Amino acid sequence: MATESTERREGFGLIHIVEPQAGHAHTHTAILLHGRGSTGEEFAEELFGTELSDAQVPTLNDRLPTWRWVFPSSPSTWNATFEEWMPAWFEAHSLTDPSLRQDLQQPGLQASVRHVEEIVAKETQILRDCGYENAKARLVLGGISLGGAVALWTLLGTTKPEQPWGGFAVASSWLPFVKQIETYLIDPVTDPERGAAGVQDDHIFFVQSMLLPLRHHLQHQKQGRQEASVLATPVFLGHGRDDAYVDIDLGRQVHQLLMGLGFNVIDWREYDGAEQEGHWIKEPEEMDDLAQFLETVARRAQ
Repeated sequence: MATESTERREGFGLIHIVEPQAGHAHTHTAILLHGRGSTGEEFAEELFGTELSDAQVPTLNDRLPTWRWVFPSSPSTWNATFEEWMPAWFEAHSLTDPSLRQDLQQPGLQASVRHVEEIVAKETQILRDCGYENAKARLVLGGISLGGAVALWTLLGTTKPEQPWGGFAVASSWLPFVKQIETYLIDPVTDPERGAAGVQDDHIFFVQSMLLPLRHHLQHQKQGRQEASVLATPVFLGHGRDDAYVDIDLGRQVHQLLMGLGFNVIDWREYDGAEQEGHWIKEPEEMDDLAQFLETVARRAQ
C-alpha cells in the first residue's frame, strides 16, 4: 500500500502526494493537474480508480510501483459564466470557444504556471537527492482538461528550454492562446506583436512575456547552436472524439502545434465512449496507452 500525504502552497489548494508502493525505491515522479471543479486528491482517487485491462495490475500506481505521484490543487476562482466560486487553475469563460474573454485567462494562467514550476523544481531536487543526476529525465508533467492546459503552458513556458523532460501527457485538453502562440513561435516572418493579418493583437504581449525563452531556443535550434532541447520530451496526447466539453478539434490543434514546433509527439490517440460524456480517460484503452507511454519514459531514463 502506498502512503499518502498533503502539502499546502500559499494561494493554492493542498498538494496530494502518493508515495511509491511499500518496498519500492523512488525512481520517477509524475505531476498531474486536475480539471475544473476538482482537487488534487479527487483527481488522484478518480485516476487510480480507472482501471487498466490487466486484472493482475489493475491501476496505474500498481503498474508503476516505484513512482511518486504529485497532484497539486488549484485555487478557488470566481467563474463569471456560472457565477460561483469553484476550483480552477484560471478563468475559462467558454470551452466551446476558448478565444472568448481571453483577458480573463491571463492572471490565473500566469500564476498557476509559476506555481507548477515551483513544484517541478522541488520534485526535480527530490529525485536528484535520490542520487539521479538525470533527475529531469525521470519527471513527467501532465493533466486533464483545464489542468492539461496549464501543463501545456508550463511545458512551453519553461525557463530552461535546453532541458528535456522525462515525459509529458495530457488528456481531453486544449491550449489557450493557440493562435497567438502559432504566430509567435512558428511564423518567422510575421511581426510577433501583430497577427498574421498585421492587426495589433494585445494578447501576443502576454504570450511573449511567457514564452520568450522558448522562442530564443527555437531560433538557436534553427541555427544549429543548441543540441539538448525540451523538444526531445516524449509527448502523449489523448482525446475523446465524443468529448462533450472540450471539442476534439481543440485537442487536434494542440497536436498540430506541438508537431509544428518539433516536439517528440510519440502518441496522439483518439477514443470513443469514455465516462463523463467523453471528457475523461477511456477505460481501459486510454489507461493502457498511458501506462505503456510511462513505461517507455521509465526505460529511456535508465
